[in-house]
Amino acid sequence: MIVRIIFLLALLFPAAQSACADWSIPDELQTQASVLNDAQTQFITSGEILKIIPERQLLHELASRDADGLQALVNDLISVAEQMGYDPSRDMGAAPQNTASKRFNRGTLPTPAALREHKREDGPFSVHRYLYPKSGVPTFGGAKVAIWPEDLVAGKVDVAIVGVPHNMGSGRRDASAGPDAMRGLNTISTPDGQSLVHPLEVLSVVDYGNLYTDWLSTERSVRHVAEMVAETAGTGAIPMLVGGDTSMLYPGVKGIADAHGKGTFGLLHFSAHPDVERDGDHTISDRQALYRLLDQDIVNGSDTVQVGLRGPDVDVESLQWLRDRKVRYHTMAEIQKRGYADVMKRVLREVHKGPDAFFVSIDVSVIDPGQLIAAGRVVANGLRIDEITHAIRYVCAAKDIVGFEITDLAPMLDYSELSVTNANALLNACLVGIAVRKAGLAPDYVHPLTLDHGQR
Repeated sequence: MIVRIIFLLALLFPAAQSACADWSIPDELQTQASVLNDAQTQFITSGEILKIIPERQLLHELASRDADGLQALVNDLISVAEQMGYDPSRDMGAAPQNTASKRFNRGTLPTPAALREHKREDGPFSVHRYLYPKSGVPTFGGAKVAIWPEDLVAGKVDVAIVGVPHNMGSGRRDASAGPDAMRGLNTISTPDGQSLVHPLEVLSVVDYGNLYTDWLSTERSVRHVAEMVAETAGTGAIPMLVGGDTSMLYPGVKGIADAHGKGTFGLLHFSAHPDVERDGDHTISDRQALYRLLDQDIVNGSDTVQVGLRGPDVDVESLQWLRDRKVRYHTMAEIQKRGYADVMKRVLREVHKGPDAFFVSIDVSVIDPGQLIAAGRVVANGLRIDEITHAIRYVCAAKDIVGFEITDLAPMLDYSELSVTNANALLNACLVGIAVRKAGLAPDYVHPLTLDHGQR
């Protein structure tokens, strides 16, 4: 009996999650249900049973089981319901940590002074063997390396690209490999085909290494990442974070808020997922990232724009919650109904009306799997890479970018490297936009040579 119930739960649980209201036993099934006692009947009519099995399955069981079988089923489901709740005498509120360990906090404590005794001139430095950075240590876009905040200040660094190889809060694993995969494929910092601006000739860009993340504790990772992002932003450099899963959206934005102030910038979030789960078992994961940012007033709902929402996490409750918080959200349903061009014009108007500063976040799930399959939470029917890169380039040229993040790339899911190539294109689009802005060009500037060959 228990085995059958577990099988039904595994098979039917998604459909059962939405049940919550009172439920009436149909008149034609009252005779069969009369064998149940008061507690069993209350469990059914309260609707609690529908949290475990869907209505169609309940109707089938009422109609087809004999008295003993029906009573046994309902008793077993009551037992399952009791086990599903949190019981402090049985369930841990948090995973315990061995605070007596000699290695506790080894990765996230401030750097010991002994590691900084080596003296060198502050500033970015090269880790490449040849004139052109095709060999040596791979870095984002072949950029120089910086280690300390003093390097960022001395080098007057505009953009510090940093890996955040966290992997606990996503769907299909391997997001921790995202930073190194994007480093290894040297397609970042390529010239812009629209303005012909080369970002590394306009900007001071460095690879700021990877941040330490604790693979067994998202909570500790969140704290450390937020502190490091705040420290980086405090030097005047723009942190460009390469994840890692989307749970790192929360500390990325929080770190910027710690440096610049809550509510002082907007958030443009490209993603298939709203990430506003409010009743999950966990409180720190990709599914709650935006909820926590809005709930803690780190960013204002009225200054938040989401683009590309679709898939199983887009439901009535989540969209209504976003609407109540004044978030400007744009689903694929809207895009398919009104056309991408019209919706994107609306998005850009909303960004223009927002704060002068913006944090741009991209969950690679926003891209259609035909062009980027290596997403931790892949969803069909997404946007094209050229659509997203054009929008990102424009926004990063039109606004003062205080932070950027790309998340949820899981490279092992695509050995063709197409996904990594397009992930690099997303990052490069913002890098180009920042360079276009610094060069004093309009966000939609197009070099005349790219439009007409001039021949007769």
